[in-house]
Amino acid sequence: MFKLGITGGIGSGKTTASQFFADKGAVIFNADDESKNHLRHSIALQHKIINAFGSAVVGDNHKLNFKSLAEVAFSNKIDQQILNGIMWPEVFVLIDKAMKKAEKEKVKVFVVEAALLIEADLQNLFDKTILITANKNHRIERVTSRGDISPNQVLKRMDLQISEEEKRKLIDETIENNGTIDELKNELEEFYSRFI
Repeated sequence: MFKLGITGGIGSGKTTASQFFADKGAVIFNADDESKNHLRHSIALQHKIINAFGSAVVGDNHKLNFKSLAEVAFSNKIDQQILNGIMWPEVFVLIDKAMKKAEKEKVKVFVVEAALLIEADLQNLFDKTILITANKNHRIERVTSRGDISPNQVLKRMDLQISEEEKRKLIDETIENNGTIDELKNELEEFYSRFI
């Protein structure tokens, strides 16, 4: 089984890249979605986070408020590191389980999409890693067009992530995504034909 890690900053196009591999039959593990889902279903994990951050992340119902948690976690590096310190060991277990299940099922390609792959030091789990990158303006435009967050919030999140230059040094392949979706797919097709 070929194990591929895909990373990139907010708005870089990593989900589009993952979808390319999904269309080829790969099993995709979206670390962001899976960790959010796990957190929603784990009361013990929610309590750990409430203990770490206190009333700032508690809603009117005395339970973890996910919107408040996002605001706190993306406000500064220290709070982000505290949250990551709680979440990453859990995410690692989820990835490991999904990987073992995929191996049992004789899956040909297993992809982990994770914005913080490098920060979590997970790159050694994979046969190859890809960094999807794009210039700042493209990234801000993509994210704000989804209507979720403001340009200011996008910039704040970018500032909390390791720089693209640092990531390039720790990754096998870098794909620039400043053009069309078709151009991105052509780059990914070229990668696919070389390694998979």
